[in-house]
Amino acid sequence: MSLSAVATLIVLLFYLAKCDGRLSTRCYVCRSRGEMGDCKDPFNFNDTSIKELPGLPVSVTPCPSGWCRKQTEGIRGPADEYGSATDRSCLSQAPNDGEERCAEVNIRNKVSRLCLCRGDLCNKASPSQHYGSILLIAFLTTVFLPMSNYSGH
Repeated sequence: MSLSAVATLIVLLFYLAKCDGRLSTRCYVCRSRGEMGDCKDPFNFNDTSIKELPGLPVSVTPCPSGWCRKQTEGIRGPADEYGSATDRSCLSQAPNDGEERCAEVNIRNKVSRLCLCRGDLCNKASPSQHYGSILLIAFLTTVFLPMSNYSGH
C-alpha cells in the first residue's frame, strides 16, 4: 500500500471516528418559537458564528452520550397561539437501537418531528443531511483504497 493511500486511510478513519461521536461530541442547544428566533430552520450558524448573536440564544455544549436531538413542534399546523417551536439539545443517553432517525411523535398533545443523530454538532441539520458526509467518505474509500493495490510493485 502506498504512503499516500495509508495517509488517506488514516484521515478517513479519524473523520469516521469523529462522525460516530467517539471524540469530543458537542450539540447545539437552543429553542425558538414562531417565525422569530435563531434556532429554527434553516439553521445557518456554526460553532463560531453563534458567538456573534446578540444575547447568545444558541450555545454549543459537550454531549457525553454522543447523541444530539432536534425537535420541531407544530409540524401539522400551529402548535399554539405563538406558532411552532424548534428545540435542539443533547440526549442524556443513546437510543437503545443506536439508529439515527427522524419520526413524528406526540408530545403534550402536539405532533412534533423528533430527529436523533450521532456526531459532533449533528443537530444542525436533519440526519439525512448528516448522512451526506458519510456517503462521501464511503465513496472516497472505494476510490482510493483499490488504487493502492496498483503501486507499481
